Amino acid sequence: MARKVPTRRELMAVLRANRLEAVDLSSKAGVARVHRLLGRAQRDLNERLRTAESLRGPGKDSFTATQLRATLAQIRDVVGSVVRPAIRGTTLDVGKDAAEGMAEGTIDYLQMADRAFTGVARPLGIREGALYDRAVAGSRSSILHRLEPDPRAGPGILDRYGDAVVSRFEESLGQRLLAQQPWEQVRDNLIADSPFLQQAPGHWAERIVRTEVMGAAGRASWESIRSADADLGDMAKILCATFDNRTGADSYAVHGQIRRPEEAFQWWEGLYQHPPNRPNDREVVVPHRVSWPIPGELQPRSDGDVAACWAREKRKGGPPPRPKMTTIPLEKFGAPPPAKSA
Repeated sequence: MARKVPTRRELMAVLRANRLEAVDLSSKAGVARVHRLLGRAQRDLNERLRTAESLRGPGKDSFTATQLRATLAQIRDVVGSVVRPAIRGTTLDVGKDAAEGMAEGTIDYLQMADRAFTGVARPLGIREGALYDRAVAGSRSSILHRLEPDPRAGPGILDRYGDAVVSRFEESLGQRLLAQQPWEQVRDNLIADSPFLQQAPGHWAERIVRTEVMGAAGRASWESIRSADADLGDMAKILCATFDNRTGADSYAVHGQIRRPEEAFQWWEGLYQHPPNRPNDREVVVPHRVSWPIPGELQPRSDGDVAACWAREKRKGGPPPRPKMTTIPLEKFGAPPPAKSA
Protein backbone atom coordinates (compact mmCIF):
# COMPACT_ATOMS: atom_id res chain seq x y z
CA MET A 1 0.00 0.00 0.00
CA ALA A 2 1.44 3.37 -1.08
CA ARG A 3 2.32 5.77 1.68
CA LYS A 4 0.01 8.78 1.85
CA VAL A 5 1.65 12.08 0.95
CA PRO A 6 0.82 14.67 3.65
CA THR A 7 -1.32 17.61 2.60
CA ARG A 8 -0.07 21.19 2.75
CA ARG A 9 -2.26 21.81 5.79
CA GLU A 10 -0.77 18.80 7.59
CA LEU A 11 2.76 19.87 6.69
CA MET A 12 2.21 23.37 8.02
CA ALA A 13 0.64 22.11 11.23
CA VAL A 14 3.55 19.76 11.85
CA LEU A 15 6.08 22.46 11.05
CA ARG A 16 4.60 24.96 13.46
CA ALA A 17 4.09 22.41 16.21
CA ASN A 18 7.59 20.95 15.94
CA ARG A 19 9.33 24.32 15.85
CA LEU A 20 7.43 25.78 18.76
CA GLU A 21 7.88 22.61 20.80
CA ALA A 22 11.63 22.51 20.12
CA VAL A 23 12.10 26.14 21.12
CA ASP A 24 9.88 25.75 24.19
CA LEU A 25 11.74 22.65 25.39
CA SER A 26 15.10 24.31 24.85
CA SER A 27 14.08 27.43 26.75
CA LYS A 28 12.62 25.37 29.61
CA ALA A 29 15.87 23.44 29.88
CA GLY A 30 17.75 26.71 30.06
CA VAL A 31 15.43 28.15 32.69
CA ALA A 32 15.89 25.06 34.88
CA ARG A 33 19.64 25.53 34.70
CA VAL A 34 19.24 29.21 35.58
CA HIS A 35 17.30 28.29 38.71
CA ARG A 36 20.04 25.88 39.76
CA LEU A 37 22.83 28.40 39.21
CA LEU A 38 20.92 31.09 41.12
CA GLY A 39 20.52 28.67 44.01
CA ARG A 40 24.27 28.09 44.05
CA ALA A 41 24.91 31.83 43.86
CA GLN A 42 22.46 32.39 46.75
CA ARG A 43 24.34 29.95 48.97
CA ASP A 44 27.69 31.41 47.96
CA LEU A 45 26.56 34.95 48.69
CA ASN A 46 25.06 34.00 52.04
CA GLU A 47 28.37 32.49 53.12
CA ARG A 48 30.26 35.59 52.01
CA LEU A 49 27.86 37.86 53.87
CA ARG A 50 28.47 35.93 57.06
CA THR A 51 32.21 36.52 56.75
CA ALA A 52 31.58 40.28 56.75
CA GLU A 53 30.91 40.03 60.48
CA SER A 54 34.66 39.90 60.99
CA LEU A 55 34.81 43.55 59.86
CA ARG A 56 33.07 44.70 63.03
CA GLY A 57 35.37 46.47 65.42
CA PRO A 58 35.24 45.83 69.20
CA GLY A 59 31.96 47.12 70.59
CA LYS A 60 30.60 48.19 67.20
CA ASP A 61 27.21 46.63 66.61
CA SER A 62 25.73 48.88 63.91
CA PHE A 63 25.94 48.36 60.16
CA THR A 64 28.77 50.67 59.09
CA ALA A 65 29.80 52.22 55.80
CA THR A 66 32.84 49.90 55.81
CA GLN A 67 30.56 46.88 56.03
CA LEU A 68 28.38 48.31 53.25
CA ARG A 69 31.37 48.66 50.91
CA ALA A 70 32.62 45.19 51.76
CA THR A 71 29.20 43.64 51.25
CA LEU A 72 28.71 45.35 47.90
CA ALA A 73 32.15 44.19 46.78
CA GLN A 74 31.18 40.61 47.58
CA ILE A 75 27.85 40.99 45.75
CA ARG A 76 29.62 42.31 42.66
CA ASP A 77 32.02 39.39 42.88
CA VAL A 78 29.14 36.90 42.95
CA VAL A 79 27.47 38.60 39.98
CA GLY A 80 30.70 38.69 37.98
CA SER A 81 32.19 35.30 38.87
CA VAL A 82 29.11 33.12 39.41
CA VAL A 83 25.91 34.47 37.91
CA ARG A 84 27.01 36.10 34.64
CA PRO A 85 29.31 33.30 33.43
CA ALA A 86 26.76 30.62 34.26
CA ILE A 87 23.94 32.43 32.45
CA ARG A 88 26.26 33.02 29.50
CA GLY A 89 27.11 29.31 29.33
CA THR A 90 23.49 28.27 29.73
CA THR A 91 22.32 30.61 26.98
CA LEU A 92 25.01 29.48 24.55
CA ASP A 93 24.38 25.79 25.22
CA VAL A 94 20.61 25.99 24.93
CA GLY A 95 20.84 28.38 21.98
CA LYS A 96 23.03 25.85 20.16
CA ASP A 97 20.44 23.13 20.80
CA ALA A 98 17.69 25.34 19.40
CA ALA A 99 19.79 26.28 16.37
CA GLU A 100 20.58 22.64 15.60
CA GLY A 101 16.91 21.73 15.87
CA MET A 102 15.86 24.57 13.58
CA ALA A 103 18.46 23.65 10.95
CA GLU A 104 17.40 20.01 10.97
CA GLY A 105 13.74 21.02 10.88
CA THR A 106 14.34 23.31 7.90
CA ILE A 107 16.03 20.54 5.93
CA ASP A 108 13.25 18.06 6.71
CA TYR A 109 10.54 20.59 5.90
CA LEU A 110 12.06 21.62 2.57
CA GLN A 111 12.28 18.00 1.49
CA MET A 112 8.72 17.14 2.58
CA ALA A 113 7.25 20.34 1.19
CA ASP A 114 8.96 19.89 -2.19
CA ARG A 115 7.34 16.50 -2.56
CA ALA A 116 3.95 17.80 -1.41
CA PHE A 117 3.99 20.84 -3.70
CA THR A 118 5.46 19.15 -6.78
CA GLY A 119 4.27 15.56 -6.30
CA VAL A 120 7.71 14.32 -7.32
CA ALA A 121 10.07 12.43 -5.04
CA ARG A 122 13.50 13.68 -6.07
CA PRO A 123 16.66 15.01 -4.46
CA LEU A 124 16.22 18.68 -3.62
CA GLY A 125 19.78 19.68 -4.40
CA ILE A 126 20.73 21.47 -1.18
CA ARG A 127 24.02 20.97 0.60
CA GLU A 128 22.71 19.89 3.97
CA GLY A 129 26.06 20.02 5.76
CA ALA A 130 26.70 23.61 4.69
CA LEU A 131 23.18 24.63 5.65
CA TYR A 132 23.49 23.06 9.09
CA ASP A 133 26.94 24.52 9.82
CA ARG A 134 25.95 28.00 8.72
CA ALA A 135 22.81 27.98 10.84
CA VAL A 136 24.59 26.94 14.04
CA ALA A 137 27.57 29.27 13.51
CA GLY A 138 25.30 32.23 12.77
CA SER A 139 23.22 31.56 15.87
CA ARG A 140 26.24 31.41 18.18
CA SER A 141 27.70 34.57 16.67
CA SER A 142 24.43 36.42 17.20
CA ILE A 143 24.13 35.33 20.85
CA LEU A 144 27.72 36.30 21.64
CA HIS A 145 27.26 39.69 20.00
CA ARG A 146 24.30 40.45 22.25
CA LEU A 147 25.75 39.02 25.47
CA GLU A 148 29.29 40.34 25.30
CA PRO A 149 30.24 44.00 25.83
CA ASP A 150 31.19 45.88 22.68
CA PRO A 151 33.47 48.96 22.97
CA ARG A 152 31.52 50.60 20.12
CA ALA A 153 27.99 49.65 21.22
CA GLY A 154 28.39 49.64 25.00
CA PRO A 155 27.80 46.88 27.56
CA GLY A 156 26.22 43.56 26.67
CA ILE A 157 22.99 42.19 28.07
CA LEU A 158 24.59 40.50 31.08
CA ASP A 159 26.48 43.64 32.06
CA ARG A 160 23.42 45.85 31.78
CA TYR A 161 21.26 43.52 33.84
CA GLY A 162 24.06 42.79 36.29
CA ASP A 163 24.62 46.48 36.99
CA ALA A 164 20.90 46.94 37.60
CA VAL A 165 20.87 44.05 40.09
CA VAL A 166 23.81 45.44 42.06
CA SER A 167 22.18 48.89 42.06
CA ARG A 168 19.03 47.44 43.62
CA PHE A 169 21.06 45.73 46.32
CA GLU A 170 23.05 48.92 46.91
CA GLU A 171 19.82 50.85 47.41
CA SER A 172 18.56 48.27 49.91
CA LEU A 173 21.80 48.28 51.87
CA GLY A 174 21.94 52.07 51.84
CA GLN A 175 18.49 52.34 53.39
CA ARG A 176 19.50 49.96 56.17
CA LEU A 177 22.72 51.87 56.75
CA LEU A 178 20.76 55.10 57.23
CA ALA A 179 18.52 53.31 59.72
CA GLN A 180 21.63 52.15 61.61
CA GLN A 181 20.34 48.62 61.84
CA PRO A 182 22.58 46.11 63.65
CA TRP A 183 24.73 44.01 61.32
CA GLU A 184 23.04 40.78 62.32
CA GLN A 185 19.66 42.20 61.32
CA VAL A 186 20.98 43.52 58.02
CA ARG A 187 22.58 40.17 57.22
CA ASP A 188 19.48 38.19 58.16
CA ASN A 189 17.23 40.50 56.14
CA LEU A 190 19.39 40.18 53.04
CA ILE A 191 19.52 36.40 53.34
CA ALA A 192 15.80 35.98 54.04
CA ASP A 193 14.46 38.45 51.46
CA SER A 194 17.06 39.03 48.77
CA PRO A 195 15.82 41.03 45.78
CA PHE A 196 19.15 40.12 44.21
CA LEU A 197 18.68 36.36 43.99
CA GLN A 198 15.03 35.69 44.75
CA GLN A 199 13.17 38.29 42.71
CA ALA A 200 14.83 40.41 40.06
CA PRO A 201 17.58 38.01 38.97
CA GLY A 202 15.19 35.09 38.62
CA HIS A 203 13.13 37.28 36.30
CA TRP A 204 15.95 38.76 34.24
CA ALA A 205 17.86 35.49 33.96
CA GLU A 206 14.81 33.65 32.63
CA ARG A 207 14.04 36.50 30.25
CA ILE A 208 17.59 36.48 28.89
CA VAL A 209 17.54 32.71 28.32
CA ARG A 210 14.08 32.61 26.74
CA THR A 211 14.60 35.65 24.50
CA GLU A 212 18.07 34.57 23.38
CA VAL A 213 16.92 31.00 22.66
CA MET A 214 14.09 32.37 20.51
CA GLY A 215 16.63 34.64 18.84
CA ALA A 216 18.95 31.68 18.20
CA ALA A 217 16.10 29.72 16.65
CA GLY A 218 15.12 32.64 14.43
CA ARG A 219 18.71 33.28 13.38
CA ALA A 220 19.24 29.60 12.56
CA SER A 221 16.07 29.55 10.46
CA TRP A 222 17.19 32.65 8.56
CA GLU A 223 20.72 31.33 7.98
CA SER A 224 19.24 28.03 6.76
CA ILE A 225 17.08 29.87 4.22
CA ARG A 226 20.03 31.94 3.02
CA SER A 227 22.15 28.82 2.62
CA ALA A 228 19.38 26.97 0.76
CA ASP A 229 18.92 29.97 -1.53
CA ALA A 230 22.55 29.71 -2.60
CA ASP A 231 21.71 26.25 -3.96
CA LEU A 232 18.10 26.63 -5.11
CA GLY A 233 18.02 30.27 -6.16
CA ASP A 234 14.35 31.00 -5.47
CA MET A 235 13.95 30.92 -1.69
CA ALA A 236 11.63 33.25 0.18
CA LYS A 237 10.86 33.63 3.87
CA ILE A 238 7.31 33.98 5.21
CA LEU A 239 6.32 35.11 8.69
CA CYS A 240 3.95 32.77 10.51
CA ALA A 241 2.26 33.82 13.76
CA THR A 242 0.69 31.63 16.44
CA PHE A 243 -2.97 32.48 16.95
CA ASP A 244 -4.55 32.12 20.39
CA ASN A 245 -5.82 34.40 23.14
CA ARG A 246 -2.31 35.82 23.67
CA THR A 247 -1.67 36.84 20.05
CA GLY A 248 -1.19 40.60 19.67
CA ALA A 249 -2.48 42.87 16.94
CA ASP A 250 1.08 43.37 15.68
CA SER A 251 1.32 39.63 14.98
CA TYR A 252 -2.00 39.66 13.14
CA ALA A 253 -0.65 42.53 11.05
CA VAL A 254 2.56 40.78 9.94
CA HIS A 255 1.36 37.17 9.55
CA GLY A 256 2.00 36.05 5.97
CA GLN A 257 4.56 38.79 5.23
CA ILE A 258 6.89 37.65 2.42
CA ARG A 259 10.49 38.69 1.83
CA ARG A 260 13.55 37.55 -0.08
CA PRO A 261 16.17 35.98 2.24
CA GLU A 262 18.24 39.16 2.52
CA GLU A 263 15.28 41.53 2.85
CA ALA A 264 14.04 42.63 6.27
CA PHE A 265 10.55 42.06 7.60
CA GLN A 266 8.72 45.13 8.85
CA TRP A 267 6.35 45.72 11.75
CA TRP A 268 4.90 48.83 13.32
CA GLU A 269 8.08 49.51 15.31
CA GLY A 270 10.70 48.95 12.62
CA LEU A 271 12.66 46.34 10.65
CA TYR A 272 13.96 42.88 11.58
CA GLN A 273 15.46 40.00 9.64
CA HIS A 274 13.79 37.28 11.71
CA PRO A 275 11.79 36.87 14.93
CA PRO A 276 11.76 37.69 17.77
CA ASN A 277 11.22 41.40 17.24
CA ARG A 278 10.36 41.82 20.94
CA PRO A 279 10.37 39.68 24.12
CA ASN A 280 7.74 36.92 24.10
CA ASP A 281 7.39 37.13 20.31
CA ARG A 282 6.24 33.70 19.07
CA GLU A 283 6.40 34.18 15.32
CA VAL A 284 8.45 31.79 13.20
CA VAL A 285 9.89 32.05 9.70
CA VAL A 286 8.68 29.47 7.18
CA PRO A 287 11.11 28.67 4.35
CA HIS A 288 9.30 28.71 1.01
CA ARG A 289 10.27 28.47 -2.64
CA VAL A 290 8.83 30.89 -5.17
CA SER A 291 8.14 27.90 -7.43
CA TRP A 292 5.68 26.58 -4.82
CA PRO A 293 2.15 27.94 -4.38
CA ILE A 294 1.42 29.73 -1.11
CA PRO A 295 -0.80 27.56 1.14
CA GLY A 296 -3.84 29.05 2.83
CA GLU A 297 -2.25 28.86 6.27
CA LEU A 298 0.35 31.43 5.21
CA GLN A 299 -2.07 33.90 3.64
CA PRO A 300 -2.21 37.28 5.46
CA ARG A 301 -5.02 37.96 7.91
CA SER A 302 -7.57 40.57 6.93
CA ASP A 303 -7.51 44.21 8.00
CA GLY A 304 -10.70 43.43 9.93
CA ASP A 305 -8.88 40.73 11.93
CA VAL A 306 -6.12 43.20 12.80
CA ALA A 307 -8.62 45.87 13.86
CA ALA A 308 -10.62 43.37 15.96
CA CYS A 309 -7.51 42.30 17.87
CA TRP A 310 -6.52 45.95 18.34
CA ALA A 311 -9.94 46.60 19.87
CA ARG A 312 -9.67 43.55 22.16
CA GLU A 313 -6.42 44.98 23.49
CA LYS A 314 -8.36 48.17 24.34
CA ARG A 315 -6.00 50.41 22.39
CA LYS A 316 -7.06 53.91 21.51
CA GLY A 317 -7.93 54.87 17.94
CA GLY A 318 -7.26 52.45 15.13
CA PRO A 319 -4.20 50.38 14.22
CA PRO A 320 -1.42 51.97 12.17
CA PRO A 321 -1.23 51.25 8.43
CA ARG A 322 0.01 47.73 7.76
CA PRO A 323 3.56 47.30 6.48
CA LYS A 324 4.13 46.13 2.92
CA MET A 325 3.12 42.46 2.88
CA THR A 326 5.29 41.16 0.04
CA THR A 327 8.27 42.29 -2.01
CA ILE A 328 7.78 39.40 -4.46
CA PRO A 329 4.87 39.65 -6.90
CA LEU A 330 2.32 37.04 -5.84
CA GLU A 331 1.75 35.89 -9.41
CA LYS A 332 5.29 34.51 -9.44
CA PHE A 333 4.46 31.90 -6.78
CA GLY A 334 3.60 28.45 -8.11
CA ALA A 335 5.31 28.97 -11.47
CA PRO A 336 8.12 26.56 -12.35
CA PRO A 337 11.57 28.17 -12.08
CA PRO A 338 13.25 29.02 -15.38
CA ALA A 339 15.60 26.33 -16.67
CA LYS A 340 19.26 26.97 -15.92
CA SER A 341 21.43 27.63 -18.93
CA ALA A 342 24.00 25.00 -19.70
